[in-house]
Amino acid sequence: MAAITQSVGLFGVTGEVGRAFFDGLEAQPAFVGRLRLFASATSSEETRVFRDRPIAIEVVEELAADRFDDLSEAILAVPADVADDLTAELLQAGVRVWDVTGHLRAHPRAVPLSQATGADLLIVCDDPLVALCQPVLDVLAEQAPLTELAVTALSSVSLRGKAGVKELAGQTGNLLNGRGIEPSVWPQQIAFNVLLADGQRDSTGRTARERRIEKSLSAYAPIISVEQVVMPLFFGAMVQLRWHTETAITADVGKLLSMLPHTEVTAAQASELPSPVSDGADHDGVSIARVQVSDNRGSLWIIADPIRAGLVRPVLNVLMNLG
Repeated sequence: MAAITQSVGLFGVTGEVGRAFFDGLEAQPAFVGRLRLFASATSSEETRVFRDRPIAIEVVEELAADRFDDLSEAILAVPADVADDLTAELLQAGVRVWDVTGHLRAHPRAVPLSQATGADLLIVCDDPLVALCQPVLDVLAEQAPLTELAVTALSSVSLRGKAGVKELAGQTGNLLNGRGIEPSVWPQQIAFNVLLADGQRDSTGRTARERRIEKSLSAYAPIISVEQVVMPLFFGAMVQLRWHTETAITADVGKLLSMLPHTEVTAAQASELPSPVSDGADHDGVSIARVQVSDNRGSLWIIADPIRAGLVRPVLNVLMNLG
């Protein structure tokens, strides 16, 4: 694995995704290059401490014209409305861009993370829930072809970044103190509630994200359905996979899954099961529980922090290898 010797810029460091990438870079032992941190003028933070050294957060709107000339890599964790212009400027300066929010999937120069090479200058991440499911599905597909797959994701409010987290906290405090609430980030009350969809639904009742995940996983089974439910959780997620296969799987699926990197499988007889609070927040590992296989049918639960396990770790692994 190569060390990062370049100058890396982290854009959107004060958001939930940016914070997770900052922590990931700090924990990466191979990182030996220069790190620059960027945020918008609305950010109230001025510095972050990186390995006992304070680093000033640079305000993008206040930088000079040649502001990115020293960068070789740029990790973009920024809103969609600024991603296009910022990317155009970075690419013009010869900086390789890592779009970790997926806003630039349709860009003509975009290359998926799984296909990235050292020659690519715009690398776009897939949905983090896809990154959590793919290693598990690869194991299943090696045992028998899948004929049907159903994915149910129980997601947290960190889906919508700091704003989503702040709204859940505010609604919870208001309701506990007998005050009313006015939802703004979420279409309905999220505190002490469950939302059956995140965003607008099409004529079939599916959201844009559900359709996108279905498309990304479509190679695994001819029949696939994806549903995402929003839970009143701050961080973490639980994803249930249910499948049918052409022939019965006779191998020990739990044992096979336990051999995956950064993965822990809970035994069926375990007294304590993993949860988003204990195992799915602020961890870059994956927990798998309740593995049940009967003939050509099966199901299991994946518990993880989608940002750290589905974005940060995969991106930094590829970045290290391309560095």
